[in-house]
Amino acid sequence: MSEEKEKSFLRYEITGRPAFSVVRIYLDQPGQQVVAEGGAMVYMDGHVDMKTKSAGGILRGLKRKFSGESMFLNFFELEEGSTKSGMIAFAHGAPGDIIHIHLNQGEEWTLSKDAYIASTPSVQVTTQVGKIASLLGGEGLFLTKVFAEAEGDVWLGGYGYIERHEIGPGEEFVIDTGVMMAFPANMQYRTSKVGGKKSFLLGGEGIVMRFTGPGIIYTQNREMRLLATLLMPYLPKG
Repeated sequence: MSEEKEKSFLRYEITGRPAFSVVRIYLDQPGQQVVAEGGAMVYMDGHVDMKTKSAGGILRGLKRKFSGESMFLNFFELEEGSTKSGMIAFAHGAPGDIIHIHLNQGEEWTLSKDAYIASTPSVQVTTQVGKIASLLGGEGLFLTKVFAEAEGDVWLGGYGYIERHEIGPGEEFVIDTGVMMAFPANMQYRTSKVGGKKSFLLGGEGIVMRFTGPGIIYTQNREMRLLATLLMPYLPKG
């Protein structure tokens, strides 16, 4: 996926595309911070300080924990008195690409559970219960929400190749729930079976998400659920 040069509060670069992407985020002045999912940091400059907190309070942290994500988020900031920029590198848990989205104040996006990597502190990260169709379709019971309390940035990771789809007004766009990665929270969609009963049972597709434009959707072209199925025969038996 080509790099889109859009507005960003923090300087960054993405390398290793498209299969093993790493995003390097730079803190150029004291007071700048970047927040990240636990375990996402790959390496960083020694003069960057990291603190671990339950973002949004204990209750929100517990909700994230029950969804299978980390209860805590890591906050990275230049050490007090630093006179040079600091760099932190992050990666997604699965091999694939990374994208950046700049959010306006009040903007909210829905993400697949594992998509979130990092953001500016102005972006609130929460967990919500997905529709039951999402559970049946492979996306899982929980989804992630990011909400910009003030203008900010978020970096997302996908399993495999990431595609950006711009859907026109009134147009319908259908995707498998397992490859859904991100879409604006106010975008209209419904879930349904694909095809008839035979297709639903034997076609291997199951539940799909039917979006109605206008809006932008990001998809990944691999499913973690299918990877787990492929690895299952090779795992040690208890």
